[in-house]
Parts: sequence; C-alpha cells; structure tokens
Amino acid sequence: MQNLYFLIWSEAIQRFWKHSSHTEWKWSVFTFVTWMNALNLYIIVLWLEYFDIYTIPKLHVNIFPGELLDRFTRFAITFAGPFAVINYFLIFFRNRYEKIVERYKVIKKNYFIIYSVSMIVGALLSTYLYGILTYYGS
Repeated sequence: MQNLYFLIWSEAIQRFWKHSSHTEWKWSVFTFVTWMNALNLYIIVLWLEYFDIYTIPKLHVNIFPGELLDRFTRFAITFAGPFAVINYFLIFFRNRYEKIVERYKVIKKNYFIIYSVSMIVGALLSTYLYGILTYYGS
C-alpha cells in the first residue's frame, strides 16, 4: 500500500512539473493531494458513522459570521489537517520528493487522475446517498 501512495505522489509531482510553473508547484501539489486524502477519509468516516461503527467527535468552530466558513474550517481541521502533517513529513521534509520521483520515474498508468476523480465522485455520491438514507431512514 505504501508503494501506491508514493506512486500517486510521484505522478502528481511529475504532472505539476510538466503543466505548471516551477515556482508554485510544491504548494499546488501538496494542497491538491492533501485534499484528495481528506476526501478519502471523509468517505470512510461518513460510512462508519452511518453504520454506527464509529462517530468522530464534532469540532465546534464559531469564528466567522455565518455557518458555511465555519463548516469548511471544521472540515479542513478534522480531515485535511492530519494528512497535511503526514504528507509533509513523508514527501516534502528534507526534499524526500526527489528520491520518490527518482524511484518512480516512469509511470505508465494514470494513478493520480484515477485517484483524484474517484475521490471527488465518491465524496459527492457518498454525501448524497448518506443524506437520502438518513432523511428517509429516520
């Protein structure tokens, strides 16, 4: 499983090198992959909560006027925060990404694209289905 993780990172880094400016590629790829990891965790936690296996403690954030920014902040802290720390230390700390890209240089498959699209579609479908099941199930 660790190899797939590094394959996705290697392909993401190579794609961002190829298609964007070299000045901001680190921040862009770090942010994008971290959010994809956060969506992955969100899908898992959503279904664990639905089947009463695990309920994640709710973080209450009341910083901004309105509820939308508070919910986004809560999501970012709960789901993206842990992955930001993990991804930084496994990929960018002491320029480890150079070794990863060198090790997984030739990529014939689209792991990064498949992972990204599946996480976005999976999160949307899971949220929609969860909403329907909890609304009509209660």
